[in-house]
Amino acid sequence: MAVTKGRVTVAAAGALLMLGTGVASATAGSAAPSTPRFASQAESAHLTSAQTTALQADVDRYLKKTGGTQVALNKIDLKGKGQILVALPGENSPRDFASGDGTRMAADPCRTGPVSGIFCAYQRDNFRGTRIDMVVCNRRYYVSTWGAGGSWINDQTRNTAGREAKMYNPSGGLVYTTPPPYSSDAHGDWNPVRFVIPCR
Repeated sequence: MAVTKGRVTVAAAGALLMLGTGVASATAGSAAPSTPRFASQAESAHLTSAQTTALQADVDRYLKKTGGTQVALNKIDLKGKGQILVALPGENSPRDFASGDGTRMAADPCRTGPVSGIFCAYQRDNFRGTRIDMVVCNRRYYVSTWGAGGSWINDQTRNTAGREAKMYNPSGGLVYTTPPPYSSDAHGDWNPVRFVIPCR
């Protein structure tokens, strides 16, 4: 965990989180889109075979570690408890493959308007890379060792007690508690964090 000018900086739930409690994994282990619908999304977005394979491999890794169901080429539904949007390798933000032709970036609920009620964790600094949207209190969203870097936004309901996210290490020790919403950290360190509980 990095300490900057007396302030703890933890890579915000960055890439973190994969909420893996009892959620069945779908399509884990395949190297290419598992349904014609996902294959057509890759084709509509003009992805190369190499891009498609790399993206699906990333999605499969998240599915294996966090459970959930793949519902678009780069999107995992955590059974109503949130979602993971996987960024294409080399791109700053996840794309929206579920609607349109897959050339637009996916909307970011923590950065685009009124209070979203969500805790957003980003794999990379400055709110970039794969994103995990955490929406349920008292749930563990597991980090898959994103490593150094990362960022987060606590855009949960304002003026509500218990909306400070807590980050924990592999042995369950508390690493960091975020300020209440709205709060954020553009430069954190996911290294010591294994899972996040967004609220109580």
